Amino acid sequence: MERPLITLLLALSFGAGLGLLYGGLVDPRPPRPGPGPVARLLARAGLADVSPREFVLVSTLAGLAAAVAAQVALGWTAVSVLAGVLGTAVPLGYYLRRQEVRRARVQAALVDALAQLRDTVRAGLSVEEGVAALARSGPQALRAEFARLAQDARLDGFAAGLGRMRERLADPVFDMAAVALQTNDRLGGRQVVPVLDRLAQASRGELRVQEELRAYRARTVLSARVVAAVPVVLLVAIRWINPEYLAVFDAPAGQAVLALCAASVAVGYGAMLWTARTPGQPRVLR
Repeated sequence: MERPLITLLLALSFGAGLGLLYGGLVDPRPPRPGPGPVARLLARAGLADVSPREFVLVSTLAGLAAAVAAQVALGWTAVSVLAGVLGTAVPLGYYLRRQEVRRARVQAALVDALAQLRDTVRAGLSVEEGVAALARSGPQALRAEFARLAQDARLDGFAAGLGRMRERLADPVFDMAAVALQTNDRLGGRQVVPVLDRLAQASRGELRVQEELRAYRARTVLSARVVAAVPVVLLVAIRWINPEYLAVFDAPAGQAVLALCAASVAVGYGAMLWTARTPGQPRVLR
């Protein structure tokens, strides 16, 4: 009984080894990990060519520049250290702002593209032909994306191309449109035109609300910047005009108080931005 069992185990081990060897020869590359949070942030900001390492380097240089500027202007070490810490967050704020602006521009272009695709399909052309037309005469902000979609559709299929475009745009409006187009590509039918029509109308109405909220947020952000900048400007002006007036802050305890005041200003500024943020539509399809 033992010899047949050993023979069976050896045969199974030999077969598993051959399977692993075949898999390694056919696809020797290990699976690539998905993009990290920094890479996703840069991609959503339209900076897919910027690597996370470059982002960290820019943030570090911004922090060093802020620390040096604070040391030259004020000469207080504790405040300079805090300025350096806050300076490292400047690129992050820039990229978040860029992401918001790009999202608004992409969503506006998507609404126009959906309406144009609806009209093209209604005229008797296929969805793939409508996408090719968008690559030539669609909204300028998305022509490159639709051209890439048309190329991916020719190489790997329309559904796979839509999936890649969803990953690149990471937008809830296009998520819904992509699912509708993928379903139509898989099942066929003539219901894609009314679906695109309703989606374009709903997205246009939501964009009008978002534009009003962004206008309100712009006023609040301007007020927050003024409130945060006034104490800093006054402090630097007094330090340069009459340094002896602020000599009490040369001591370590005084610098600690200044650092706490600067931190409270930064926290207050962040809180004003947080309360004035525009509620974005979450991605329910990933």
